[in-house]
Amino acid sequence: MDIRQLQTFVAIYESGGISRAAERERTAPSVLSHHLANLEAQFPRPLFLRNPRGLLPTEYGQRLYAHAVQILRALQHAREDMYNMAGEISGQVAIGMAYTALQSIGRHLMRIVLEAHPGISLVLSETLSGSTISQLMDAHVDLALAYNPTQDARIKTTPLVEERMICIGKKHVIGDTTEPISVKTLLTLPFVLLRRGTMGRSVMDDPRLRKQFEQRARLQADNVNAVSLFVEEGHGCVIGTKSYLRRQIQSGDVSYRYIVKPTMLRTLHLCEHVDKPPSRAVELMRNLMLYLIASEVQSGNWECERVLFDAARWQRQGRQQ
Repeated sequence: MDIRQLQTFVAIYESGGISRAAERERTAPSVLSHHLANLEAQFPRPLFLRNPRGLLPTEYGQRLYAHAVQILRALQHAREDMYNMAGEISGQVAIGMAYTALQSIGRHLMRIVLEAHPGISLVLSETLSGSTISQLMDAHVDLALAYNPTQDARIKTTPLVEERMICIGKKHVIGDTTEPISVKTLLTLPFVLLRRGTMGRSVMDDPRLRKQFEQRARLQADNVNAVSLFVEEGHGCVIGTKSYLRRQIQSGDVSYRYIVKPTMLRTLHLCEHVDKPPSRAVELMRNLMLYLIASEVQSGNWECERVLFDAARWQRQGRQQ
């Protein structure tokens, strides 16, 4: 098995056929067929099933794809890191961010990269917490900011901030008052929840509460924009933080009430690979994200119950860079 074979396999897997992969790789289909045949000869079962519409990956192909992506990504990082040792930091860094984190620091991160680090190609993935962790483990992203991530020995998680959850919606849905709302009352309202494994875990730490809300949800979705539309149209409410629908709250389009009995909290974590050494570009982005979160917290733009990392230290370091 060599690198060219793995590159060919990934191109065919992602394109769904040899002809389409050949166009993507700008090479002859016969060359890709040759590499694929040599690769498949090394395994006891085929990597693809052939049909008139193209190639469908088998169970063996799906498993190899997960390994191949990680291997090729690691090689890319190694190559970039060697070049970076000699001068300006460059290379591609993919970051998965929960919606609230992207809303809070995304624009600042993009501006700093564009102005101060022209050699870095930044890939921002606005994903739900469950899928962010999956992408991190599959090497589709290098770093992630996720809420209440599942525990996995391959992933190092660092808690950053603990946020208090609120009920957000039109006044005719949640009541024309700023008084706190109890969980018992909230469960009687029409509310939207992003599906289990994505938002269910990121909304709250308590698994018992998660189960209750998942059972009572009037609408479940995989898309943050669908949730926003549900609330803005007055169909129901959503559990979030002030950062979640910040503009709508500030404009008065929607209102909010703090949730009590019990108070609902969630924790944002920085997630990284345990056994994958970060490139200088990834390290730079990690430090920059911590600086931006610290700055938002210190300025009061990111409201939270508790700061769980040394925000003052990261703010000082960021200013010195």
